[in-house]
Amino acid sequence: MIKLTNLEAGYKQKNPVLSAINTQIEVGNIYGLLGSNGVGKTTLLHTIAGVLDPLSGKVDVMGHTPSAHTHQFFEQIYYITDEVELPAMSLEGYIGTYAKFRPNFSREQMQNYLERMNFTFGVRLNKLSLGNRKKFIIAFALACNTPLLLMDEPTNGLDIESKRQLRSILASLDMSNRTIIISTHQIADLEQMLSHILIIKDKQLIISTSLDNAAQRLAFGRIGEFDEPLFVDGLRVIARNSGDYSNIDLEMLYLGVLESEKIRGIINQPQIATESGKEELC
Repeated sequence: MIKLTNLEAGYKQKNPVLSAINTQIEVGNIYGLLGSNGVGKTTLLHTIAGVLDPLSGKVDVMGHTPSAHTHQFFEQIYYITDEVELPAMSLEGYIGTYAKFRPNFSREQMQNYLERMNFTFGVRLNKLSLGNRKKFIIAFALACNTPLLLMDEPTNGLDIESKRQLRSILASLDMSNRTIIISTHQIADLEQMLSHILIIKDKQLIISTSLDNAAQRLAFGRIGEFDEPLFVDGLRVIARNSGDYSNIDLEMLYLGVLESEKIRGIINQPQIATESGKEELC
C-alpha cells in the first residue's frame, strides 16, 4: 500500500508542483494517473519512486520511506520513465548486467512479453527505434515482478498491435500482491485495464476513486437519454445514476471531473450501510 499524507512535492519550497495530497493506493489494482500537461503527474511518480524528495508531508510505500533510498526499497519497485534511453549493449548483456539486482526476474516471462509485442531481436539496444525501446523496457520491468510498477506514458511510441498486446499482458497478470500506476494522456489505450483513477488539477489530487464507484454513481450516454445531464461533450453526456452500474466512458469521466464540481462531489459522496447489508449513497 502507498499512503500519501499532506504531501507537498516539487522542486522549490515556495512554489510546489503538488500541494496537500492525501490518498491511499491499494495493493491489487491498476491505477490511471490522469491530468493535463505539466500538472504534476511525473512529479508525483518521481516522489513515490524516491527520485525526488518531498518538500513536506509523508510518503509511505509498502512500509518504506522512498527518500531514504534503501536497497530494500529499490528492490520492490520499478519505474519506467517517459524518455527511455538504453546502453550500447546486447539484450543478453543488459539482462546479465541488470537482472541480478532483481530477485524475482524471469527470463522466460521477458522472452514471452517481447515476442507478444513483436520486438525486433538482434539489434543493439541503443540502435532500437523508440517503439522497440519501449517494448524492451516494458518487458524487462514486467518480468522483474516487483510489487510496485510505475509507468510514465508507456504507450508513447507503440504501434496499435503492440498496445493491444500490452493490454493483454496487463490483463493476464496476477495482481494479488502487485500495484501498477500508469501516468498517461492516451486514455483510450488503457481504458479497459484500469480499476482506479487518480486525477490531478491545479496542484491538487481532485479525485481518487475506483471505476466501480464511478459506475455506481454516474451514468454515461447520449443527448436526450437523461433529463438533467451534469456534463455535456458533443453528443455525449454524464448524468447522475439512478439504476444499475453504468458502462464507464473514461474520457468523458475525466473531462467531467475536470470541469464539474458537482460530478466531483457525487463521486466523493460517502456511502452508508443499509439494513440489507448493501451500501447506498448518503
